[in-house]
Amino acid sequence: MSNLNFEDAINNLSSDDVSIRKEAIESLVGITDESAIEPLIKATTDENAQVRFKAAEILGSMGDVAVDKLIEEFKNADGKDKRFLAFALKETEDNKVIPYFVEALDDEDFGVRKVAVRALGELQAEDELENIAKCLEDDDWGVKLAAVQALGDLASDEAIDLIKKARKSEDDKDFKKSCNKAIKKAEKRQKAKASGKSIVKVIPMSTIKEMEKTNPQKAIKEYERYVESKQTKDAPYKRLCVLYRKANDYDNEVRVIETAIEVFDGTKKVDYFTKRLAKLK
Repeated sequence: MSNLNFEDAINNLSSDDVSIRKEAIESLVGITDESAIEPLIKATTDENAQVRFKAAEILGSMGDVAVDKLIEEFKNADGKDKRFLAFALKETEDNKVIPYFVEALDDEDFGVRKVAVRALGELQAEDELENIAKCLEDDDWGVKLAAVQALGDLASDEAIDLIKKARKSEDDKDFKKSCNKAIKKAEKRQKAKASGKSIVKVIPMSTIKEMEKTNPQKAIKEYERYVESKQTKDAPYKRLCVLYRKANDYDNEVRVIETAIEVFDGTKKVDYFTKRLAKLK
């Protein structure tokens, strides 16, 4: 991680030297200052792909702080410049972006359409089933696969039927495999929902642990998914306690500890959290 201060990092985003711009964007990871939004949006059009992607990732991690400005920029952007704004909007996980992603399903750029349809699935935009299904007929192969994945995320009977229909109409073996995978995911979600379990998408712990080094804010967001679904792995709770302690976020650390005590009550795992809570009080 870079040791640049905020002002220097923002200024260096405009440097002619790509290595300086890379250092600057790394320095802004985890930032929530609204004054960084416009420079970061500009950075999503940087000639360097690493800078563009990292800028979009940071903006997405800012969530509702940046979402309104991102929407305005997204509406006025076009071509490849719109792709990274689409990714940033998807990462905000804010339902207010749904109408803009529906509109983007007809965008001229296949990359924008791909991100848009994938986002609608991740955002559980069940009312947009028909619009998502239209992407199964898209000219771009990647958009069609993203539509299959989005339908798998929705996990309704209607969505599964659409995946089966798409699978039947295609001869490509890889496409059929993607359909089978999406159906299996959807059926697993249906079973979880029927049993009263919370359906939350989580990524591997090892991936999040690496993420702590480059984007701690994003890592917190991913660990929180484990807590939200009250997973019985204690590592996410422990890592969150550490990250919140580093950020001097007492309230969130206590919240995580109390949730862990509830989840691990009656097991040996609870001891760590009861001791940690006692030290805080």
